Amino acid sequence: MPSLFASLKTPVKSYFGLIALLAVSLSCTDNRKSFEPYQFDETKKLVAFVEDAASLINTKGIAAFREFAQKDSKWLRGNRYLFAYDLHGTCIFHPVTPELIGRNIINMKDLNGKPVIGEIVQIASNTKHPWGWVHYLWMEPGEIYPEYKSSYIMRVTDPAGHIFAIGSGNYNQKAEKIFVSDMVDSACMQLERSGLEMIPQFLDKSGKYTFYDSYIFVLDEQGTALVDPSFPSLSGRKLVNLKDAIGKPIVMEMIEKLKTNQTAWLSYMSKSPDENRPVKKLAYIRKIHINNKVYIVGSSIRLEKPVWLKI
Repeated sequence: MPSLFASLKTPVKSYFGLIALLAVSLSCTDNRKSFEPYQFDETKKLVAFVEDAASLINTKGIAAFREFAQKDSKWLRGNRYLFAYDLHGTCIFHPVTPELIGRNIINMKDLNGKPVIGEIVQIASNTKHPWGWVHYLWMEPGEIYPEYKSSYIMRVTDPAGHIFAIGSGNYNQKAEKIFVSDMVDSACMQLERSGLEMIPQFLDKSGKYTFYDSYIFVLDEQGTALVDPSFPSLSGRKLVNLKDAIGKPIVMEMIEKLKTNQTAWLSYMSKSPDENRPVKKLAYIRKIHINNKVYIVGSSIRLEKPVWLKI
């Protein structure tokens, strides 16, 4: 898209003054339908931020990037900023690292080897569901240590027909239930389509089936592990009698819940290596059938609520 870059690169790095916004920014208190899956205000604010940017691009086209580049504006303050790529992985806009603009970085990976730009493009290329989340370990310019970042991605088309993947992220984002349910649902869809041969993908830390400390596990209906995040190189552990930190038979409860349900949530107490007391976790599990056999696929997140509060 050379003509697009010619119109973008110079304006982004120059001073154009503030242009009056045509869209009103909505706060996390707005009653947006897109907020329904989310529990935390910081998540809703990020989604609203990206949606507002998409609305501005829909209206103004590439001129919106000039506003997004204004330092200390709504669009560029602290570690909150927008980025944009075309659907081939070429950077269209990045106010923090402007030297990326015009470069195809589809193969750029995070510190775990996750193809971050590839996942961004994949989300925006989905015509049925062109929005979603990418979770990755990232190093901001000028920082010493990497941190986990969660970015919300949207596909947007400007009035001239240019298609972008735009997004923005939060560092150390609180884990939403939808993060883990989406991951498990995607894993189940792939298993039902490709069979058990795809199991090694669940063990790949650079893949899309891990984020933060959440991983996919797969059990058969007797509670034997096919994918065991605790021992990634080992399968076949019999976990039916596994208990949590307070003696709850968690695998037996999973099996029982899925006798009458296709999906289920259950809470349990987990030992934490960085805390002296157990932490409360929430697991999402799903029952699938492959070659007339039943399997349990699931993952879990750490709850932000105090351990003495019920779900």
